[in-house]
Amino acid sequence: MKFGLIVDLETTGLDCYNDKIIEIGLLKISLDENYKTDLIASYSELEDPKKPLPSNIEKITGLNDSLLKDRKINWQKVREFFQESSFVIAHNMPFDRSFLEHIDILKELQTHWVCSQRHIDWKKHGFKSQALNYLACDHGFVNPFAHRALFDCATTFRLIAPYMKELLTKSYESTYELMANGAPFSLKDNLKDRGYLWSPEKKVWFKHVFESDLKEEQEFLTRDIYAGKALYEERKL
Repeated sequence: MKFGLIVDLETTGLDCYNDKIIEIGLLKISLDENYKTDLIASYSELEDPKKPLPSNIEKITGLNDSLLKDRKINWQKVREFFQESSFVIAHNMPFDRSFLEHIDILKELQTHWVCSQRHIDWKKHGFKSQALNYLACDHGFVNPFAHRALFDCATTFRLIAPYMKELLTKSYESTYELMANGAPFSLKDNLKDRGYLWSPEKKVWFKHVFESDLKEEQEFLTRDIYAGKALYEERKL
């Protein structure tokens, strides 16, 4: 039996260097050898950012200065949750991770981070959006308090439960960047439909793929974009 953690944050903005965490939600989960998962424990708390809350954050979260006044997250308790977990899951993981890695008491922890947005191929499962609340609707339920940390954790848990094997397997895989150098302009829609993004700086279509998907993606580029030639470029991230 393994234990994992689902985490979600609400913050005053998107900049982990200048903005502040105002709420944390944690769900501790168990995982057996068949990837069946159950809820074990939870923790949620608000934190006073010591400055007025931006109006757009008030609108999104429903929080305000009076609700946050003098509130404080128990970071020692958060650390204990992290220490007891073999992996930590967040939807749009780089965002939550960037803020939490600035918390002194968490900095030296060896955390295996997992992204429920990126490490599940939602498109292959028939879902057009990777956004948490759109995925919830597509799975037949509604997050009643979107952008409140613990409710977002619970929504994430309900979404990922059927996909735990894929989620964790992908999280341990290497990632590659494929660049479709010199791809014909007439085939840009083929690339977009396949999930490629345009880089204005490099002036190239690119896509991040997992190691297990690399061969299939290389074959697509060779066959459908370069008419039998392997003109793409790849690099391990």
